[in-house]
Amino acid sequence: MPFPSGNYLEKETQKNLILTILCDVALLVIILISTPRLPTRIDVGDFDTSLALTAVFPTVGVYYYLKKYQNCRQGMKGEKRVRQFLESRLNDSYYLINDVEYVNDRGSKENIDHIVLGPNGIFAIETKDYRGKITCKRGYWAVPFPFGRSPSSQAKGNAYWVKQAIDASRVLGNLKVWVDPIVVFSNPDVELETVDSDVEVVKLENLADSITSFNRYSFSPDQLKLTVDGLLRKARTQMNK
Repeated sequence: MPFPSGNYLEKETQKNLILTILCDVALLVIILISTPRLPTRIDVGDFDTSLALTAVFPTVGVYYYLKKYQNCRQGMKGEKRVRQFLESRLNDSYYLINDVEYVNDRGSKENIDHIVLGPNGIFAIETKDYRGKITCKRGYWAVPFPFGRSPSSQAKGNAYWVKQAIDASRVLGNLKVWVDPIVVFSNPDVELETVDSDVEVVKLENLADSITSFNRYSFSPDQLKLTVDGLLRKARTQMNK
């Protein structure tokens, strides 16, 4: 089956690279015009100290946007691993949609790394490319470094949007579809420990088995195709507002 894809992380990577470069340029300009004995120095009299202090802002910007750029690059690698793995392991009865952008109930833009639709169920997959020891106990996560929102919360939020979009489209009639959230760790150097997790949490090599082992529904090919079209149409409508 076709595998539609978006380019959310690619756009985020490019945006953060551009912002990093702009902050670098701003910092360089401040250094050139405020450093004594340089021919580019501009004499601003009593404002010398203030001008030097402004270097703090682009310095912080370089660190912040460079970190985001690196995280996005790493995320792209992880999502590519998952996409290639699923394309090679799932048969043609499954659809895989990558990088779906949407607007949540609070009006904020979100991204779903992967949506898998198959005859046996529908899955919202949150990909993390962390390495080292990762522990999840009943929705509480411990990782080697700060990472922001809980991966299980992200997966559940994404699954909720997919469910709402499917229900609103009514392409499956009055069937109230349950969408299963899954968190997958794509880095081969991860050590994963889970205890009573509130969502399915797996390493990449177990992802396809987790998906195909579900037997919640028996969707027809036509139902799946209509659902894919409805999801993509809903996402495009939201992002174009």
